[in-house]
Amino acid sequence: MKSIHEILNNSAKAFPDKPAIIFENKRYSYDELFNKSQSLSNFIQEKTTPGDVVSILYENSPFFIISYFSILKSGCIAHIIPPAISDFNLKEQIKESNPQIILTNHNFEQKLKRTQLIEKAFFVESDSDVFKSNHDNLFEEKFYEVCSIIFTSGTTSKPKGVKLTHKNILTATSNIVKMIDIQTNDVEINSLSLSHSFGLGCLHAIFLQSATVLIFKNTINLKEILKCGKEENATGFVGVPATFYQIINSFTESLSSIQSIRYFLTNTAPMKKESILKIINFFPKSNFYTYYGLTEASRSTFLLFNDNLEKLESVGKTPSGVEIKILDDAGKILVNDQLGEIYIKGDHVVENYWNNVKADKSIVNGWLKTGDLGYFDSDGFLFLKSRKDDLINVAGEKFVPEEVELVIKEISEISEAAVIGIPNELFGQLPIAFVEKNNEITSSFILNYCIQKLERYKIPTKIIFLDEIPKTDSGKIKRNILKSKFS
Repeated sequence: MKSIHEILNNSAKAFPDKPAIIFENKRYSYDELFNKSQSLSNFIQEKTTPGDVVSILYENSPFFIISYFSILKSGCIAHIIPPAISDFNLKEQIKESNPQIILTNHNFEQKLKRTQLIEKAFFVESDSDVFKSNHDNLFEEKFYEVCSIIFTSGTTSKPKGVKLTHKNILTATSNIVKMIDIQTNDVEINSLSLSHSFGLGCLHAIFLQSATVLIFKNTINLKEILKCGKEENATGFVGVPATFYQIINSFTESLSSIQSIRYFLTNTAPMKKESILKIINFFPKSNFYTYYGLTEASRSTFLLFNDNLEKLESVGKTPSGVEIKILDDAGKILVNDQLGEIYIKGDHVVENYWNNVKADKSIVNGWLKTGDLGYFDSDGFLFLKSRKDDLINVAGEKFVPEEVELVIKEISEISEAAVIGIPNELFGQLPIAFVEKNNEITSSFILNYCIQKLERYKIPTKIIFLDEIPKTDSGKIKRNILKSKFS
């Protein structure tokens, strides 16, 4: 298999009538998705040549999936736009990617008018004429090595266009299937954004195994999502740590009613040990996994929490075909327990970025310089500590913000915290903490708790309460937004 759209083709051939996706109580078979994506591909091929960019702007829906596969069948590159994108960033991404067409629906018509991009838009709805045409075999499927562009979430800097190939994604997809053991009879609950590599990667794995996925627009109505999972005898649940926290705090009974679940998957945003253990205790017969990866190198490690209770802060080990090394600033390879920058190599790693020579310098001889700090322990488990740019330096004493955040989140009333370093003329930097509001807790209580647990230079000089900590779709803290408050 060399192309992603073969995943859909093969499943439609083997299981034409099987539900591929269930969305808003409607089933879409593999054969239906195949035929609709073929019809839309014919339309796209009339307006493009292989290697052209076609943008997708949708909330989670069957038409996101149909559009995605139709673009790949056309030999074009799918530029995947997050639906919550700002007007400014939308214009920037369109300028960078220069698509021939923007596939979308009328929910985004006003946004496209505001950004003066309406002329590039083609609206694909359930009743669109493109699906009524009878030219199913007018064009043959095409192949172009580059399959998609996803702009990074920009937690620390301007978003970069990540240029993914079919080989990159098929390699990562194979790793997911092998490590999580996705099976043909699985029914997975996926409320993640399909515009992000976490959500889309899970979809690829389900389709590769001809399984079924329950997709949702978002996680706002989590109770309804869990109800649907129970009705469909869901076997898998994928979500960011914040979703698991919400379930533990408010919907444990609803989740526990889905006795068919055999696996859970989250990503590498730090998760409280007590929350991990609660999920494991609620579902002693289910496997709970996490992984480490970037858009540029998806699914680079995996960890099964159940079998590694003493390694809950780790992100696991590499699957077959993935290499990771830890280097110091001088380029020296570091050994056990030595903190340094993480480098990744493998067929899942991108070769370069989209029209970004500066960013390309972070990829040398196939090794991706991630900007993440971490270390291997003596057992070969990788521990992820922080972004290199997030390291806080107080009068020469350096530490990662996650160390302070984990201490603050030990306070049971606190669900989320973020720590940054702000400029200080005397000390260089000083740490401050942002905490999601909870009326039961005071800043003095938090500071007193930190004094008991941390060295003096790590104690936040200020606690700022927020309604919500800004995060990416994958649950990573947007520290650049917090830092901008003090620039």
